[in-house]
Amino acid sequence: MEKENEYLKELMDLEDLAEKKAKIYSRLLMEPSLAGEMEKLSARHKERKECIERLLYGKDIKQRGMSALKGGEKEE
Repeated sequence: MEKENEYLKELMDLEDLAEKKAKIYSRLLMEPSLAGEMEKLSARHKERKECIERLLYGKDIKQRGMSALKGGEKEE
């Protein structure tokens, strides 16, 4: 189970990076249709990242606090 969680955390990090890159590219592209497609791609990466967060933590990382970003436990 621990190994599966490590894989999910790595996948979540990759989805986060892909989301950020796609969002940046969407702002840099001059062609509006391509920019729109990159924005949609960014949104799909975000949705997958949130789904993985729910698998790992049972709720969104925003609700867990900043320590969840660093791999720590929920702050009390």
